[in-house]
This record gives sequence, C-alpha cells and structure tokens, in this order.
Amino acid sequence: MSARPRAFTLIEVLVTVTIVAILAALSADLFSGGRFERVDAGVRLLETDLGYARSLALSSPADPVLLRIDADGGGYRIAKASAPNTAITGPNGPLLMKFGTNRGESAPGVLLSSNGSRDVTFGPFGGVMDPVPTLTVSLSDGGERARVVLDPFTGDAAVTYQSP
Repeated sequence: MSARPRAFTLIEVLVTVTIVAILAALSADLFSGGRFERVDAGVRLLETDLGYARSLALSSPADPVLLRIDADGGGYRIAKASAPNTAITGPNGPLLMKFGTNRGESAPGVLLSSNGSRDVTFGPFGGVMDPVPTLTVSLSDGGERARVVLDPFTGDAAVTYQSP
C-alpha cells in the first residue's frame, strides 16, 4: 500500500481565499476609518463648535459671534462679526478647524458647505441670525453626507445622515 500525499481540494482553497479577502476588506476599512465614521466625526466636531460659538454669543451680545466656513470647505473658524477673518483665541489657541489635521484628525477628506452664506451668525440670545443656512458635511470623494439644519430661535442643530 503506497502512501499518497494529501492535497487541498479546489473547494478548500476557494473558501480559504474568500475568507482572507473578506478579512482584508474589513481590516482596511477599520484602519482607514469608514466613510460614515469620517462624516460623523465631522458632524460631531461641527456641533460642538456651533454650541461653543452660541455660548460665546450669549456672553458678548454687543458683537455677534459667527462660524465662518473656509472658501475651500476644508474647515472653518469661530470669529467675531466685527473681524470675521480672524479666529477668536480660546483657552487652547485660535478657534480654527481643519478637517484631517490636529483636532479634526478623525475627519480626513471631510468638506463643509452651506446653501447660502459661508457664515453662521449667532445673535445676542443664542439664535441664528438671517440668513439661516443649511449646512452639508460630506466627503471630498462623494458618498456619505449629513445635512445640519439649525433652529433660528435656539441655534440647536438637527442632523440627518444621507447615503448615496
């Protein structure tokens, strides 16, 4: 009786390759940050900074506070209406946000846009002054996005996530 070497069948090889491909796809998404997670990170950063801008407006009613979106949509700054291009200095430095760097590191490739003005201006009572913009947080390569609508009276944000 001769000993015949054991070999893998074609089915075993295909199952193994399929499992490895699935694991590779999942791990690539985990390491690069998923599309939804990057948009969500951008929304959370924006909501936090909108709340901070609103609290600054309440504390200094003589000069409204605004959140100005950068021309390229890659970030924004919190500033006084009297000097909209100069970021207010907060406890940790200028109140600037650049998606993909520093504090915005968790949101690479995120863009912020508005349906009108690049400014979201908060009045002395914390509400949003006219025009009240609708903000869109999206990825530079398309796909996932979120729509942020501000309440004109309270300045609270309502977020709706949209998939392609």
